[in-house]
Amino acid sequence: MQRNQFLDYPEIASLTPIPEKLVVLLHGLGSDGNDLINLVPYIQKTMPACYFVSPHGIEAYDMAPFGRQWFSLRDRSASVVLKLAEKNAPLINELIKHKQKELNITNKNTILIGFSQGAMIAMYLTLTQREPYGATIAFSGRLLPPTNLINIFTPICLIHGNEDDVVDHQETNNAAKYFTEKQIKHEKLIIDNLAHSIDDKGLKFALQFLKNYKII
Repeated sequence: MQRNQFLDYPEIASLTPIPEKLVVLLHGLGSDGNDLINLVPYIQKTMPACYFVSPHGIEAYDMAPFGRQWFSLRDRSASVVLKLAEKNAPLINELIKHKQKELNITNKNTILIGFSQGAMIAMYLTLTQREPYGATIAFSGRLLPPTNLINIFTPICLIHGNEDDVVDHQETNNAAKYFTEKQIKHEKLIIDNLAHSIDDKGLKFALQFLKNYKII
């Protein structure tokens, strides 16, 4: 992949001379990579050997004159959304592979952190990788069950506010049920009085999750 607008995204180097892990931050619908990169100052002290990248969505947001998206949500029917995720996942995977190659890091030392639509594509990518990721964190997302489930070995952390009026928190309960059925390691936190956002409690839970699984 040549350097272009999709690769000119915010990134923050590790606090160590050589990064040991790559953290890929995947933003929500209509946002861009400048959004989630703001989480890094909060979590970097706990993850000093991690290199952070926050890519822009691979498509222009198609319901406003600004922002990016990982796939269109004009039609939100399950079959259409799944097909669009299937279509765009290889492009997003290529973007991640480009950075992995640059840093000499593989999937096992890569962590995906997604919010909303970013959580949807993060979980989809996770479940369709031949080489498991180190871990995946999904904030306020919805599971898109792949037609071809490949990877059940990446531990997945699910976090959602119970006052979310954009993506109902029951979607996280549904995802947890699916992961239980497929014997995928996961932890879940539903946060009281939280709308469609990421808060301190959710970040602390995510960091503890990574510690529990000895990812960091």
